[in-house]
Amino acid sequence: MEDLLAAERRLQAAQRAGDVAALDQLLHTDVVAMGPDGSTFTKEDDLETHRSGALRIVSLVERSVDVQQDGTTGVTRTVADIEAVQDGIPAAVRFRYTRLWVWADGRWQVLAAAFGPADDDAADPADQRP
Repeated sequence: MEDLLAAERRLQAAQRAGDVAALDQLLHTDVVAMGPDGSTFTKEDDLETHRSGALRIVSLVERSVDVQQDGTTGVTRTVADIEAVQDGIPAAVRFRYTRLWVWADGRWQVLAAAFGPADDDAADPADQRP
Protein backbone atom coordinates (compact mmCIF):
# COMPACT_ATOMS: atom_id res chain seq x y z
CA MET A 1 0.00 0.00 0.00
CA GLU A 2 1.40 3.37 -1.04
CA ASP A 3 2.26 5.76 1.74
CA LEU A 4 -0.50 8.33 2.34
CA LEU A 5 2.01 11.18 2.64
CA ALA A 6 3.33 10.27 -0.83
CA ALA A 7 -0.23 10.42 -2.19
CA GLU A 8 -0.76 13.87 -0.65
CA ARG A 9 2.45 15.10 -2.23
CA ARG A 10 1.48 13.61 -5.61
CA LEU A 11 -1.82 15.51 -5.35
CA GLN A 12 0.02 18.76 -4.67
CA ALA A 13 2.33 18.14 -7.63
CA ALA A 14 -0.66 17.43 -9.89
CA GLN A 15 -2.34 20.66 -8.73
CA ARG A 16 0.85 22.64 -9.38
CA ALA A 17 1.20 21.16 -12.85
CA GLY A 18 -2.49 21.31 -13.74
CA ASP A 19 -2.15 17.59 -14.51
CA VAL A 20 -5.78 16.58 -15.13
CA ALA A 21 -4.90 12.91 -15.74
CA ALA A 22 -3.10 12.63 -12.40
CA LEU A 23 -5.89 14.50 -10.59
CA ASP A 24 -8.41 12.14 -12.17
CA GLN A 25 -6.57 9.21 -10.55
CA LEU A 26 -6.20 10.91 -7.16
CA LEU A 27 -9.80 12.11 -6.78
CA HIS A 28 -12.47 9.54 -5.96
CA THR A 29 -15.43 9.43 -8.36
CA ASP A 30 -17.74 10.57 -5.53
CA VAL A 31 -15.48 13.26 -4.05
CA VAL A 32 -17.15 16.37 -2.71
CA ALA A 33 -15.08 19.36 -1.66
CA MET A 34 -16.04 22.50 0.19
CA GLY A 35 -14.32 25.78 -0.61
CA PRO A 36 -13.65 28.82 1.57
CA ASP A 37 -17.07 30.34 0.84
CA GLY A 38 -18.94 27.16 1.76
CA SER A 39 -19.68 26.19 -1.84
CA THR A 40 -19.30 22.54 -2.77
CA PHE A 41 -17.92 21.05 -5.93
CA THR A 42 -17.49 17.63 -7.48
CA LYS A 43 -14.62 15.82 -9.12
CA GLU A 44 -15.74 16.97 -12.57
CA ASP A 45 -16.01 20.57 -11.35
CA ASP A 46 -12.42 20.42 -10.07
CA LEU A 47 -11.06 18.72 -13.18
CA GLU A 48 -12.82 21.22 -15.45
CA THR A 49 -11.24 24.24 -13.71
CA HIS A 50 -7.81 22.80 -14.52
CA ARG A 51 -8.76 21.50 -17.97
CA SER A 52 -10.22 24.84 -19.08
CA GLY A 53 -7.44 26.95 -17.58
CA ALA A 54 -9.93 28.79 -15.33
CA LEU A 55 -7.55 27.90 -12.48
CA ARG A 56 -3.79 27.96 -12.92
CA ILE A 57 -1.63 27.37 -9.86
CA VAL A 58 1.58 29.34 -10.21
CA SER A 59 3.11 28.19 -6.93
CA LEU A 60 2.10 25.76 -4.18
CA VAL A 61 4.50 25.57 -1.25
CA GLU A 62 3.71 23.16 1.56
CA ARG A 63 4.38 24.74 4.95
CA SER A 64 3.28 21.75 7.01
CA VAL A 65 1.47 18.45 6.73
CA ASP A 66 -0.04 16.07 9.28
CA VAL A 67 -1.08 12.54 8.29
CA GLN A 68 -3.32 10.10 10.15
CA GLN A 69 -4.04 6.67 8.75
CA ASP A 70 -6.24 3.84 9.99
CA GLY A 71 -6.17 0.90 7.63
CA THR A 72 -7.75 1.90 4.34
CA THR A 73 -8.78 5.41 5.40
CA GLY A 74 -6.72 8.43 6.26
CA VAL A 75 -6.75 12.17 6.76
CA THR A 76 -4.21 14.74 5.69
CA ARG A 77 -4.11 18.27 7.08
CA THR A 78 -1.89 20.59 5.11
CA VAL A 79 -1.03 24.27 5.26
CA ALA A 80 0.25 25.65 1.96
CA ASP A 81 1.08 29.00 0.43
CA ILE A 82 -0.68 29.27 -2.92
CA GLU A 83 -0.18 31.69 -5.78
CA ALA A 84 -2.77 31.20 -8.49
CA VAL A 85 -4.69 32.85 -11.27
CA GLN A 86 -8.40 32.12 -11.17
CA ASP A 87 -10.64 33.46 -13.91
CA GLY A 88 -7.83 35.85 -14.88
CA ILE A 89 -7.41 37.26 -11.37
CA PRO A 90 -4.10 36.64 -9.57
CA ALA A 91 -4.20 35.79 -5.87
CA ALA A 92 -1.82 34.77 -3.13
CA VAL A 93 -3.18 33.06 -0.03
CA ARG A 94 -2.25 30.61 2.70
CA PHE A 95 -4.78 27.77 2.79
CA ARG A 96 -5.43 25.01 5.30
CA TYR A 97 -6.61 21.80 3.58
CA THR A 98 -8.25 18.83 5.25
CA ARG A 99 -8.65 15.77 3.06
CA LEU A 100 -10.31 12.42 3.76
CA TRP A 101 -8.59 9.68 1.78
CA VAL A 102 -9.72 6.12 1.05
CA TRP A 103 -7.79 3.20 -0.41
CA ALA A 104 -9.83 2.16 -3.47
CA ASP A 105 -8.95 0.49 -6.76
CA GLY A 106 -5.39 -0.08 -5.59
CA ARG A 107 -4.57 3.56 -4.77
CA TRP A 108 -5.26 6.39 -2.35
CA GLN A 109 -8.09 8.68 -3.47
CA VAL A 110 -9.58 11.83 -1.95
CA LEU A 111 -13.21 11.22 -0.96
CA ALA A 112 -13.88 14.51 0.82
CA ALA A 113 -12.02 17.79 1.23
CA ALA A 114 -12.41 21.22 2.75
CA PHE A 115 -10.13 24.21 2.57
CA GLY A 116 -10.02 27.80 3.65
CA PRO A 117 -7.70 30.61 4.63
CA ALA A 118 -5.10 29.90 7.30
CA ASP A 119 -3.57 32.46 9.62
CA ASP A 120 -0.21 33.80 8.51
CA ASP A 121 1.45 32.08 11.47
CA ALA A 122 -0.22 28.72 10.75
CA ALA A 123 2.49 26.16 10.33
CA ASP A 124 1.52 22.89 11.95
CA PRO A 125 -1.96 21.46 11.44
CA ALA A 126 -1.32 19.09 14.36
CA ASP A 127 -1.22 22.11 16.68
CA GLN A 128 -4.87 22.76 15.84
CA ARG A 129 -6.15 19.45 17.22
CA PRO A 130 -8.50 19.64 20.24
